[in-house]
This record gives sequence, C-alpha cells and structure tokens, in this order.
Amino acid sequence: MLYNSGFYIVKWVYSSEIKEFCTIEQIKATGLKKHLPNIASIIRIAGSFSLFFLMDFERDIGSFRTIPWIWLIVYLFLVFTDSVDGTLARRFNATSNLGALLDALGDTILLVIGAWTVFTVFAIESLTDFQSWFYICLLIFCAVNKLSMNIFSKIFFGTANMLHSYPQKAFAIGCYIGVAYWAFMRNIPVWSITFLVSLSVYATIDEIVYCARAAKYDVDFKGHGFQKYELRKKNKAD
Repeated sequence: MLYNSGFYIVKWVYSSEIKEFCTIEQIKATGLKKHLPNIASIIRIAGSFSLFFLMDFERDIGSFRTIPWIWLIVYLFLVFTDSVDGTLARRFNATSNLGALLDALGDTILLVIGAWTVFTVFAIESLTDFQSWFYICLLIFCAVNKLSMNIFSKIFFGTANMLHSYPQKAFAIGCYIGVAYWAFMRNIPVWSITFLVSLSVYATIDEIVYCARAAKYDVDFKGHGFQKYELRKKNKAD
C-alpha cells in the first residue's frame, strides 16, 4: 500500500513532464540540436552513478595526503555538464519542462551521490559516528527541500520544477565546491556544511514565497521571492 501511494504521488507531481516525455517524438523532426541539452543532463545523471565505482583509485601527493584523483576528475566533469545543458538550451532555443526537470534531477542526483560517498568513504575516518549520521541526515534534509520545490510548483502552477533563482544557484555552486573540497581534504568542517544547510533553507523559503505570490511560473526567474513581479492577486483582479 505504501509503495502504491508513493507511485501515485510521483505520478501526480511529474504528470506533465511524463506527458511531454511520451510526446518527445514530435520534437525529433527539428533535429539533434533540440536534444543536446537533455543528452548533457542524462550524461550527468548516468555518470553520477559511476562515482560509486571510482572511489578506490587514489594517488599520494607527496607527504600531503592521498586523494581520489579519478573520482575528482569525473565529478568535476559532471559538474561542468551542469553549465553545458543550460547553455545549449538557450543557444538552440531548446528549453522545455522536461529539460528543466532533467537538469534539476541531474543536479540532485550528482550532489546526493557525491556527498554520500564523501560522508561514508573519503571523510569517514575524520568523523565521529554522531557526525557521520548527523551529516547524512542534513544531506537528506537538503534533498527533501529540493523535492518540496517540485511539489509546490506542481500545486501552484501544475508543473513540477525548480526555479533557477540566484539563491538556488548559490546553493548549487556551494554544494559542488563543497563536495570537491571535502573529497580532496577528506574532512568536512562544521562551518561548511552549516553554511550550505542555511543556504538551502533560505533558498527553499524564498522559492515557496515566489510560488505563493507569483501570477505565473518562470523557471528562469532571477532574483528573490520578494522581488517585484506580476502577483497572483493582481492577476485574479484582472
């Protein structure tokens, strides 16, 4: 029963994106360029799972420390694809709800897997048991925050997505840098993860405010939730 409930929730949240995916053949006639952004996102999603198999490739840097060099190279390449898919989408005018969903999904999967391997493998020796579980709980909390954004946009606008706002971009960049730094240092300073969690909470609240106030949903909205834009109340008055 719990499984069926979860299935129907996912189906409801992503119904419009699933519909677009099923009708993607209508877009193929426009050529390969239309699919390049989605291909970059899919590479990021699939490549994220390869990180599980690259943790044992390490190299000593003199007497400094041992680093997971292949893992870091692949991780940074996958981070690079995050800027590639958006650039291609804008360059070829290939933006879509499906593309935005794949972009957000790729970001989340990459960060969750990257942070998970850091917490459980690379930095495990420098953390106490309490720190390990506490950091993992914070990681889950941040992931739930991102999922909640898809739910809120679905409730208010009928499409599951996340804004590309400045707070969200700042959080994503901070996470990308943080995971690479933690893997390289094999340690997770308390200040760094506290900063990221605080930024995640702010970005989530900011996006909830936007969803509750805005008359229409603009995934590429820049700014913050209290910025001036067309309000829902004004739209109803019209």
